[in-house]
Amino acid sequence: MSTSIPRPAPLAWPQAAAPPAGARRLSARWPLVAAFGLVPLWWMLGISGVVIPALVLPLSVSIVYRRRLAAPRGFALYLVFLAWCALSAVQIDTGRQGFSLAYRASIYVAAALLFLYVLNTPAIRLPTAAVVHVLAGFFTITVIGGLIGMVVPNVSFTTPARALLPPGLLADGFVSDLVSAGTSSGRAFAAYPIFRPKAPFTYANEWGAAYAMALPFAIAALGTVRRKTTRDALAGLIAVSVFPLVFSLNRGAWLSAGAAMLYATFRLARGRNAQLLRIVTVGALLIGALVFLTPLGEIVQTRLTNGYGDAHRERLYAQSLDLVRESPVFGHGAPVLVEGNLSAGTHGQLWTVLVSQGIPGLAFFVGWLVWAWWKASRPLPPGHPGNRQVRLWCEVAIFTALVQTPYYDLLPWGLSIAMVAAALALREAVAPGVARPQAARPHRILR
Repeated sequence: MSTSIPRPAPLAWPQAAAPPAGARRLSARWPLVAAFGLVPLWWMLGISGVVIPALVLPLSVSIVYRRRLAAPRGFALYLVFLAWCALSAVQIDTGRQGFSLAYRASIYVAAALLFLYVLNTPAIRLPTAAVVHVLAGFFTITVIGGLIGMVVPNVSFTTPARALLPPGLLADGFVSDLVSAGTSSGRAFAAYPIFRPKAPFTYANEWGAAYAMALPFAIAALGTVRRKTTRDALAGLIAVSVFPLVFSLNRGAWLSAGAAMLYATFRLARGRNAQLLRIVTVGALLIGALVFLTPLGEIVQTRLTNGYGDAHRERLYAQSLDLVRESPVFGHGAPVLVEGNLSAGTHGQLWTVLVSQGIPGLAFFVGWLVWAWWKASRPLPPGHPGNRQVRLWCEVAIFTALVQTPYYDLLPWGLSIAMVAAALALREAVAPGVARPQAARPHRILR
């Protein structure tokens, strides 16, 4: 069965022979390495917020000229969402909203291209382990940045991007934040000398969201790394990461990381993977003991009993619902400025899409993530060559994105990681490089 996709002739799966030169393998990895592996550089330059579209959008040229392109049927949900974003542009009232829509739309499109790129690049050129290691490296960078924010807090510097922008643009809080760099946010509680770490990201919440989204790939890498010393170092880093995680005071990160590990434990128990289940369970117990049997537990308790931003969020949520009632179908194109530099529809991806693209846009966006999660959870038949453990952790990553949707913005990193996870899970299910389609058809739809 097949349906047509309005794309030029796409990529075919690889032939059995491997490419002769290692350079081709490196070239296949460059978008992932550049986007996720060089985050500290983009952060110091002040362009980390826009680097995903800047690096990934050129992939459209590569994808257009491919002879064959594979895509799952459920991806139509996301394509319709992109179309709905374009339709919602008619609701734009101000130049600020226009910039906001263009910024978010560029990341939405880049995430789609990243999905198609990973899905259609055969494992012989872009090995599964290589993708997992890039995102595990992203987790490592996130943790190191968090540790720097703890040890050297409240340090900021003028980035080249900020120095180049005119004062008129920097007067906008969102633009100013995008091109700024600092090791931490301000002090959260007077009783504790704690500054919430955010390096190498723009916001402390962005740090927490990235941490939780990348954690499944760090755990997956424990099973794909060959060197014992590297594996032990990564396991130690995962344990140490609890310190910046607690100091971030990110209840959302605590919730999503905790929910991801509980979900993984449930899936492992259901799949009867006793060895991996024991490792995850013991690791969770050790980290739990580290938190609740040390002074870290006091910090956690203080944060849980002091929701200093809750009233502010509730007000923005109420204003977001009022805006949805005004335009429930096409939304307002982008979040709407309601007070000072604050916009309704910016405190969670769910609210961003709901205010910007209305109820249908939210249905298409969330529908795609739910569909991808469901496909990643489907068991592989006995004897299938796909990597079941990698698929499990990809499933956990997509689940984490769904958990974060109500309270964290998935842009720019969360959505891109979820797209890579969905592509990798689907690619492992069809085992590209092992089974190839016989006929040279212009489009291929994965079931």
